Amino acid sequence: MLDYSKFKEVSELYLKGKNREAKHLLKELQSKYISLCDQVSTLKIQVKEYDDILHFSKNLIFDGNYYWLKTGSVRHGPFCAECCKEEGMLVRLPHGSTKKICWRCGKQYNVQPVQQAQPTERKMGKVIPLHAYAASSEKLDDSITEKQAIHD
Repeated sequence: MLDYSKFKEVSELYLKGKNREAKHLLKELQSKYISLCDQVSTLKIQVKEYDDILHFSKNLIFDGNYYWLKTGSVRHGPFCAECCKEEGMLVRLPHGSTKKICWRCGKQYNVQPVQQAQPTERKMGKVIPLHAYAASSEKLDDSITEKQAIHD
């Protein structure tokens, strides 16, 4: 820690005409100041690293198969779950259609095919055939067009 009383001592030494002692004390203060600045820089880097770790811990998501990193509304990944658990490393898996294989640990992941929704039979309350209304809908379209023209 920098002792501020030393600055007063430097000033008093200069006033007494003891320039050599004042310069020596001032050099000591300067080296302490530089040392403290280095420590502050190191601590700032450590705080940034801890902030990054905290960011990862809040935004790293496991979906049951892979890890994903969420930044804003974008999901980055997928990342190998094995490498993430064992080593704490985010190893991006290649985009494959049937298998994803981690290049680092060799773990294989089967890609689950996206199942398309099968049309299910729905019970309808009433079926209205459109062809029966084709002639009447042309008259309806003409009146709508006239109303839009008046409105515009």
